[in-house]
Amino acid sequence: MPERFDGSTIDYKGSSFEYLPFGAGRRICPGSSFAMAQMELALANLLFYFDWELPNGMEPQDLDMTETFGATAGRKSPLWLVPIPFIPSENGTKLPQISMKDPLSYRP
Repeated sequence: MPERFDGSTIDYKGSSFEYLPFGAGRRICPGSSFAMAQMELALANLLFYFDWELPNGMEPQDLDMTETFGATAGRKSPLWLVPIPFIPSENGTKLPQISMKDPLSYRP
């Protein structure tokens, strides 16, 4: 944090615009668009290389979809998913994979 803000009582979460140079205008973070592109790429890879299932035989109707409200709407309770590795074959069919749910079930 720059020295000009040391000892300041300004709350950055409020409506004070003294902190605005950190997120807008000519002093905006130059890497913000790069970071957004990297997050999109990481999420796309997770969705492509894994099938996602609910743990312990949960059904979709068992999920608590209650939201919290603030600057953004988020889930009140975390969403837990089980990643199942997925590697497409050369001809486009799905290859058999080891289940991560029960790693002891696999015997080479």
